[in-house]
Amino acid sequence: MDFPTLLREKDLRATPGRLQVLEILSSEKHPVTVDQIKEKLSSSLDTVTLYRTLETLREARIVDRTDLQHGHAHYELLVGRPHHHHAVCRSCGLIEDIEVPHPAKPEKQAEQATKKFSTIDSYALEFFGTCTSCA
Repeated sequence: MDFPTLLREKDLRATPGRLQVLEILSSEKHPVTVDQIKEKLSSSLDTVTLYRTLETLREARIVDRTDLQHGHAHYELLVGRPHHHHAVCRSCGLIEDIEVPHPAKPEKQAEQATKKFSTIDSYALEFFGTCTSCA
C-alpha cells in the first residue's frame, strides 16, 4: 500500500514515524497493543508520540482502536481490509477476525433511532467467549 499518498490524501504529513507505524500495522493479522507496536519500531519513537500518532491515524480513519476487554486498547489498520468484527477468547486471549451478517450501514439505522445525535458515523461490535482449545 502507498502510505505516503494515503497520508497526503488525508492532509497528513508522511513522517517517518507514521509510515513505520502503518507498515507495522499492515503486517499484523490481528489488532495489536501499543507495547507490541513499540517492540517492532526500529526508530526511537517515544511512547507519548506513538500514542499521538495512533490517535491522529484513528481520527483520519486509517487506523481503528478496539477494546477487546484486555484492559488496554488494540489497534489495527482499517484501509485495504474488509469490514470485520472480532471473536475473543476470555480464557487465552485468542483473537479471530469474523464476518457477521448484519444490515448495511447499521450506524445509519442507529442515527435514525436516536433522538439526541445528529450523526453517528461508526460502530464497534466484538464477541467474547471460549475458544475450542480452552473449552
